[in-house]
Amino acid sequence: KQGFKRDRADPLSELAPLLSPICLNDDTSALTLLVKLGRTQDAATAYAARRTLLLTESLGERPITSSGTMDVVIYTAQLSQGFFSCLATAVEGFLDLYLGEHPPENSILEDPTEENMSILTREITSKVPAGALASIVLWCDLELSKFAAAFGGPKILGQLALSPPLILERGDDESKSKAKIQKTRDRETAIELASKCVDQAFQLASENLDSIGLPLSQRLADYFRGRLRGCEAEIAAQLRGKWDHVIYDWLTPNSVLEGENHRKSRTENWE
Repeated sequence: KQGFKRDRADPLSELAPLLSPICLNDDTSALTLLVKLGRTQDAATAYAARRTLLLTESLGERPITSSGTMDVVIYTAQLSQGFFSCLATAVEGFLDLYLGEHPPENSILEDPTEENMSILTREITSKVPAGALASIVLWCDLELSKFAAAFGGPKILGQLALSPPLILERGDDESKSKAKIQKTRDRETAIELASKCVDQAFQLASENLDSIGLPLSQRLADYFRGRLRGCEAEIAAQLRGKWDHVIYDWLTPNSVLEGENHRKSRTENWE
């Protein structure tokens, strides 16, 4: 009853964030002190723990519209922009603890050459301890898996009729054949929408993370694959030409359950 009264008194209470971004950087002084004392691992752990709250909040963002099927694509763009911009800001804030508030003149933000389009630049590796840098990169990977779980959840892919292809058999009666044909049409529509959603996620991840030298599109593709319910090859075919360097292995037959474990031999760079 008291909760009902509070909601009625404040109709905008549902729109208020659980975590205020204004208070997010209140720990800057404490983190800087930990870095100066040489406790870089503690600084990385504390920094990541607080930023996780903001990323979790971004994953719970309410859709700005809910009037049709295409809203799934709109919500994907909304969710992706909020999450990946927060993640990029968090990584930059962590590096600022060691590099200072203003990036050096030859930083990856100032020099977009192929050599410097990586978080492992000479400036960063010389000032940021390897253990702290590894911790924050692994934290990014963990948060990426949470985004993939939200992407494959009921708000996006869960609304689409994705499934392995149906096979029409000679023994099917007319009603059963019609049902399969209808399911096939629904499946084709779902694949088209899922392709647009995947495209939006890759696009916004690339725009926000590549610019700070942390390209995570391939890791995102690994996490996505296990949630596409056997439709990854058809989705890859629709995205061919744009994301071939990321989803080239989706065209290879593979168990749905093995999607997130694919290319394990290439994960050594993350450890």
